[in-house]
Amino acid sequence: MIASSPAINLVQRACCPRGTRSGLIWRRWSRFQSTMAYPGAAAPVFDSYQLPVENTDMDVLEHFELPEEYSTITEAVPSQYSLAVKPETAPPAVQAFVRQIRTHSFPDIFTAFQSLRKHGLTQHLTAEDFSNIMKAAKPTQIFPISMMARQIKHGTVPQKNPYKYVYKRFWSNLNVVLETMLEHGHRPTVLDYTNLMSKAVWSRNLRLQDALWRRMVGHNIRPNTWTYNARLALTAGPRPRNNLRKFPLIHKEEYLRRWQNKSRTALTKSMGVYSDMLNDGLFPNTMTVELLVLAHSSVGDVAGISRLVQNVYGITVGEANENVERAITPGSPIYPTPKTLKVLAVAYCRNAQFAAALQAVELVSTIYNVPIKDDTWDVLIMYSYALSRPKYNLLPPDTTARLSEMRKANMRGRPPSLQARDMLIRSLTRSTDPEELEAAEQEIRASVSYYRTHVQQKYMLMRDRWLNHSGERRGLWRTELAMNEKLYEVCKWKDALGYWLYALLRAHWQLMKLERSPLAEFENRQINIMEEFGTFWHAHRPMYAPPKRPGEVVVVPEMVPYRYRYPASMVGLKGFPAM
Repeated sequence: MIASSPAINLVQRACCPRGTRSGLIWRRWSRFQSTMAYPGAAAPVFDSYQLPVENTDMDVLEHFELPEEYSTITEAVPSQYSLAVKPETAPPAVQAFVRQIRTHSFPDIFTAFQSLRKHGLTQHLTAEDFSNIMKAAKPTQIFPISMMARQIKHGTVPQKNPYKYVYKRFWSNLNVVLETMLEHGHRPTVLDYTNLMSKAVWSRNLRLQDALWRRMVGHNIRPNTWTYNARLALTAGPRPRNNLRKFPLIHKEEYLRRWQNKSRTALTKSMGVYSDMLNDGLFPNTMTVELLVLAHSSVGDVAGISRLVQNVYGITVGEANENVERAITPGSPIYPTPKTLKVLAVAYCRNAQFAAALQAVELVSTIYNVPIKDDTWDVLIMYSYALSRPKYNLLPPDTTARLSEMRKANMRGRPPSLQARDMLIRSLTRSTDPEELEAAEQEIRASVSYYRTHVQQKYMLMRDRWLNHSGERRGLWRTELAMNEKLYEVCKWKDALGYWLYALLRAHWQLMKLERSPLAEFENRQINIMEEFGTFWHAHRPMYAPPKRPGEVVVVPEMVPYRYRYPASMVGLKGFPAM
């Protein structure tokens, strides 16, 4: 690498996280972690069960991603600032490489790019080709987060940040592409800088993003609204997709007090970025409003969230809002979207304002005719669960069940997600009412039916299709990624069912003690539940294993070295405690 190169040395500027801080536990990547682990070796009884706080964390994704339509913006054509002389005809190898940019993964693209660079053929690439190469470097496809999380053993803290090597390799490859682009006389446009700054958001690297910003401004390249959104996304502090520290499902007053008494630095910086955007003659869009809402939420400024909702959407949270008309016309850059509803739900619920979240989501959805998507319902249902609320501002015990009924009526028969099912069954099994326990059993039965007809069957079809492909087809990264994610979904459903069965039997155990019914009645109920669902639990746990040689047909074993395991005394026909 040339020391005097005008390119930014992204390897040296990449400020990777320095590992885990004191007390920070990198937990497993699963929204539905088991609460069935016991400290002792002997199988305990239900009376000794204590809910482990560290195993019940959920993940609320509010990551920043550039929308797909951003790639089609033509306000700055990538080849507009090209200083290189474009040849009339490019070599066949370069033409084949350009055709494969949009269909191959970035590691394969970078390997082919290194080969072109070694043979001196990169001079035939245009500025648009270099932009497409950097655009193809999608972090979520380079290293799937679910695969990364499986490398972390449950209950252990990594000695170093598991993403550190991924960050270094990622930015090192991008640095080679950017330096080669500048060596051939091409100037990056605002689209290229925005793309790189959004990737800096993924790696949580404010120092690198500031360096890219200073270089862009130094070359007199005028930023656009999306460039400011990339800066705002890193200062507002939304939780990115590659986050391994989950948001605690069980809220305590101490945590909420710490959450609301945080420094207002994030909000101050975010408002400074927003002020710079306005001074630059740019107008905000929907994502700008969403990031400002998250900035107010991160410091516990509930009044600021309500003030922002009132100024933008004309809705006063906490009042009747009768005969409220639209303050924004359709087609406006700040017109709300389904993701806006999720952001409002997250912002209010994280600050223990569940009623305000319901009102804001309902009014914005009704007035502006915005549908409520599954992810918004998942956030509302999760925070309606008893353990996810603080000890004050309590809601009625049946809030989760009522909210699930509202979701069914709103989604018009569309099946709920696994997270919504999990929260509903958790809520129903915490009761000793026989009717609610019967409803929980019916919900478990419906979930098992949905799993067999949709999740498991789709996986088996994909698995058979993968086995019947040729060796070359089987090695494609898209097929491997799809198999890996589908396997991840299958095992999450299995593990969720394991907890549901235990929670249902625990509720029946508490009901037996309350009613002082004979133990034989509980044992009969337990045997019936195990006979119905035990076979399902002990069904095969599939595994994705690529072949060792191209063209080799390998029978995939029916075992999976998966991290989410339950003790033998707690699972299926092996027997539950007090059996």
